[in-house]
Amino acid sequence: MDDVQKTHRWAAMAGVAIIGMLAAGTVSSPIEAQTSKPVTVRVVDKAGYDKVIAANKGKVIVVDCWATWCVPCRKAFPKTVELSKDYADKDVVVVSLCFDEPVNGRVPESVKKFLALNDAHFENLVSSLDISTDGAQAYSIPDGALPHFKIYGKDGKLTKAFESGEDKEFTHEDIEATVKMAIKAK
Repeated sequence: MDDVQKTHRWAAMAGVAIIGMLAAGTVSSPIEAQTSKPVTVRVVDKAGYDKVIAANKGKVIVVDCWATWCVPCRKAFPKTVELSKDYADKDVVVVSLCFDEPVNGRVPESVKKFLALNDAHFENLVSSLDISTDGAQAYSIPDGALPHFKIYGKDGKLTKAFESGEDKEFTHEDIEATVKMAIKAK
């Protein structure tokens, strides 16, 4: 057998092996490998967002306002997921509010994939309002600058907003410190 025939035979055997592994389920996609259960997400208007906040009165609420096209948002999001897990048993609720534009009134696939890859098992919302037009004003996000975080106290009122922009920096440690203070508040 010459070298060309050996190479063809090896490639065919490798292809059969890969097909077998896929059929047996021993190779999975990155999304499947990261998630144990499906992540839910829905499109809401401002009234829908307000209902989510009202429904969680009595708990501290952390809202992460973000978008897939926002690099700092994507980098910070795993910390939001971590915070949700660390404080789940301390009456803290995490809500993500994405500002990617819905496609025909539906959640964009890119948002679903991002949330699944980050194992975001909390309340995930996509704003029906564009951040560059009505969304920034409706959600009180100065200049529409993302990322933006809102912390609501147990009384359902806004305790603190963390704004992005020129000369406005915050860390997840700042957010966590505010959450801790809100937990202790009566």
